[in-house]
Amino acid sequence: VDMAFYGVGCEVKVKELLLQIKMQIQNKPGRGIRYLKVIFKRYDENGNKRLDPTEFEECLNAFGLFFKKVELQALIKYYDVDGDGQISLDEFLRGLRDPLTERREAMVWRAFALMDRDGSGQIEAADVAHLYDVSQHREFIEGTKTKDEIMSDFLNSFDGVKGNNDGIITKDEWFEYYTDLSVSIPSDDYFVQMMESTWNICEDEDDNEYHSKINQYVQFVHDQLQNLTSGSNDENLIRKIYDDFDLNQNGMITIDEFANMVAKLEIAVERKYLRGIFREIDLDKSGAIEFEEFYNFATK
Repeated sequence: VDMAFYGVGCEVKVKELLLQIKMQIQNKPGRGIRYLKVIFKRYDENGNKRLDPTEFEECLNAFGLFFKKVELQALIKYYDVDGDGQISLDEFLRGLRDPLTERREAMVWRAFALMDRDGSGQIEAADVAHLYDVSQHREFIEGTKTKDEIMSDFLNSFDGVKGNNDGIITKDEWFEYYTDLSVSIPSDDYFVQMMESTWNICEDEDDNEYHSKINQYVQFVHDQLQNLTSGSNDENLIRKIYDDFDLNQNGMITIDEFANMVAKLEIAVERKYLRGIFREIDLDKSGAIEFEEFYNFATK
């Protein structure tokens, strides 16, 4: 009999099992802990957020995990605080989450602050949709989902949006989402790159080198626009160029459209620098470049 399941060694054994579950989560990019939560809810037929041993085993099997009976008993015993023979969804998922590292947490809050301009601690789903860049998303690149479908999936991940349709994402919901996502990303470097790519932000925005790069890229963009207009200040000509870059013709250039504009100007820019360049043109900090801002920048 494996004494690890009785008393003293139980916690150690449970940690080993949780490590196996985490490895499985990391092997399912894009379908990590949140997907496990969906399966949990599917097997929780009475909706009490608890699973009995049979339901728990079926849930793990559906996620691609097959444990011995004694291992399942160890997990249930560890998490069954009130001794009713069931495992709590919230407690189990909490056991899978690690605290965000300092680097990861800094990026999570940097992205949130990008949208929480008034410092209220909550953001509107519309703000997220305005800034969320899906172009580097795996499913978008593979062509398995459209931009709108990926955006919808992302917003539906937040209980505030999915549950009561108030269109608001709180700091807690934002933090919990990225804490869950973090489980499926073992490397800090990869997590940071993912945040930089998704939100067009840079981890090193306070470094002198970053500001030097931004100034250099801003000059490139200006020079290319000057080449395009042959140095002309003709408002009609510049309006035509602006309209070409305003892909959805709504009278403003968003960060997505700006990324497309930079590519069309044949300037190779790492995505993490895009927002910094964008901010140098978006002088009123509205989150979009209006024609007047574009004209002033192109003709200065």
